[in-house]
Amino acid sequence: MGFCTDAEHEEFMSSVLEFEGMLVRSGIRLIKYYLDITKPEQKKRLEDRRRDPLKQWKISPIDEQAVSLWNKYSKARNEMFARTNAVVPWNVVSADDKRLARLNVIKDLLHRLHYADKDEQLIRPRRQIVFPYADEHLLSGAIAK
Repeated sequence: MGFCTDAEHEEFMSSVLEFEGMLVRSGIRLIKYYLDITKPEQKKRLEDRRRDPLKQWKISPIDEQAVSLWNKYSKARNEMFARTNAVVPWNVVSADDKRLARLNVIKDLLHRLHYADKDEQLIRPRRQIVFPYADEHLLSGAIAK
């Protein structure tokens, strides 16, 4: 979409692992989530925004191109996963159902943190909603194509 040059993109991809490593080595707990929606859900959300006067403010020129660029976005996402998963692994969130996605991200965060009186049963995220990125999820369809 022209947000950066190819050289700037490569510079970011080449330096992101070192940057994440510096954050982790300094004691920061870094957790990465990728909210994944399907193409039909993306179309539905955009159409809802066009029709609902209370949601029209959410539409941007980028949104208008999103569906037509779906394959390019998917390719860029896959490259991001492949190149930036080593130091701080990605967690994929199936986000077609916004409420379930949000609740399960909260549960996942709470599950990862250490605190007194933690109830493991209460905060266990659903693994079909929040799961660690793996290449096989691209092939199986667990991550939107």
